[in-house]
Amino acid sequence: MELVQYKGAAVERDIQHPALKKVLEFLQTHDVSQDEKGNHPVSDDFFYNVIEMTTTTEDERVWESHREFYDVHLIFEGRERIHYNFLSNMEEGDYDAEGDWQQMSGQALFDLIFTPGSLLLLDPNDAHKTGLIAEEAGPIRKVVFKVKIV
Repeated sequence: MELVQYKGAAVERDIQHPALKKVLEFLQTHDVSQDEKGNHPVSDDFFYNVIEMTTTTEDERVWESHREFYDVHLIFEGRERIHYNFLSNMEEGDYDAEGDWQQMSGQALFDLIFTPGSLLLLDPNDAHKTGLIAEEAGPIRKVVFKVKIV
């Protein structure tokens, strides 16, 4: 997991991670903030999903991680709580290869409140449960970039 402060299409430090670099380069030439909800293919190894939802309770959301793609989250509107733990601390269930989704159960090691002005990188060892109520249920609009792991 890596959390990066993001302002416009810029960050205030040198980014080394290839998935973050790819997303930041893309954001320099593409304003995704007004794209329609849904899946947006960019290339065979890079796409993004625009998500609009109302934050909800833990029972309504699932734990997940991914084997084939990094997740890079960027939130535009609202506040979202995200539970986090290491994959090794979780009880793994089935893996959906087509959707690149590792099912699991377990408890949060910690939470973060995800707000506009941040980029969040999640790698295959990062178990996460997103879309949770921060202080009170409310709408969020975000994009999740998917960058193929090479």
